[in-house]
Amino acid sequence: MASDLFSFIDGKRISFPEPDFLPHSNVTAQYVMLGDEAYPLLPYLMKPYECNSLTDRRRNFNESLSTARKTVECAFGILYSKWRIISKATETEVELADKTVKCICVLHNTIIEKEGFERHLIDVTVQSKSVAWQRQGRLPTKAKNIRGLFSLYMEKYPL
Repeated sequence: MASDLFSFIDGKRISFPEPDFLPHSNVTAQYVMLGDEAYPLLPYLMKPYECNSLTDRRRNFNESLSTARKTVECAFGILYSKWRIISKATETEVELADKTVKCICVLHNTIIEKEGFERHLIDVTVQSKSVAWQRQGRLPTKAKNIRGLFSLYMEKYPL
């Protein structure tokens, strides 16, 4: 857990919005980030179930998680291709970096609204770093319960 993001979340310098209702339900759930199997399962970081323990519900969760991750990666790829400022590390305070990313999103959406979406679709390759985590001990019960809640919800309301 060597990233700055983990340090900020762990040190409570970044917080998530309050839990909210999941769409079309009366079930509340906390906000989470999406990760792949290389990351640890944490209450705020969802990862797929391991392949050796898949039921139909778990397989559905894994597929939904993968679809959501691909959507986010595609959106970032489009932003990355147009706004090269995000192609390197931001050397500024967290608050200004946050405002910069929000401004890029507003500008990007405004341009798409004026010019259309298809004009901005190009193939982009984003290089990612390989991340390996070592899990220590058992998975936290809270994180497992949160993932279980999402998997039950996705069974009822698939993407």
